[in-house]
Amino acid sequence: MESRRESLIGAIVGICHQVAAKGWVANHDGNVTARLEGILLSTPTAVSKADVTADMIITLDMEGNKLQGSGNPFSEIRLHLAAYRARPDVQAVVHAHPPLATARGLAGGDFNVRLPEAVVSIGGSIPVIPYAFPGAHENEVLTAEALGKGDLLMMAGNGVLAAGRDVKEAFLRMELLEHLLRIDHYARNMGPWLPLPAADKAKLLEKRASLGLDPARRSASTKDSGSETALDPIQSSELIRKLIVEELARILAEKK
Repeated sequence: MESRRESLIGAIVGICHQVAAKGWVANHDGNVTARLEGILLSTPTAVSKADVTADMIITLDMEGNKLQGSGNPFSEIRLHLAAYRARPDVQAVVHAHPPLATARGLAGGDFNVRLPEAVVSIGGSIPVIPYAFPGAHENEVLTAEALGKGDLLMMAGNGVLAAGRDVKEAFLRMELLEHLLRIDHYARNMGPWLPLPAADKAKLLEKRASLGLDPARRSASTKDSGSETALDPIQSSELIRKLIVEELARILAEKK
């Protein structure tokens, strides 16, 4: 039977190939980490994500020091460490440069999520943290603050950082953000936007919190339990979809 370590390494490699295939990285851009029993499994520096293989994945301690592997830690490892320290529930971090989300980071201004299902999945607003010189401690502080409110953030001049309970969940959150920004881009060129009523958005955010998707509540729950393990993301995703459909049906019924 495949060990959890081997499974996580396989997941990291798979996500690396997916971000490369989607055109979210170029050259040596992007990095992926996953937490495993007090250590980190990590992509190494100076490797194209399209070329990453299982034997390239290195092992780090929770201070970013290499414990095992032939490669070296990437330069932005402290951003990942800041995420893990800020959020005990976070088990994986993916950093990449999806074009629309990266452009939005350069343009500035938090992204207002307007699609109801997406509000439940990733929240009502995705922040853009201000520019700070690469490697500056300010980046870590800004990252930790943003992840105290949500699971995604755009960085002015540095793409997107996504956190999750596993690497697939982090990747899917980033994928959803890029998808929403594409829709937003099209909508801006088609005419007046359809607003999401504030009262409906509030109800959707309440539903998000009730599902354990609010980072502050989820992180507190993880601390109280003394465990780094959360609900199965796949089961949670199915439950979210079912409850969203029920909630939207109720909202629409109320408007008739």
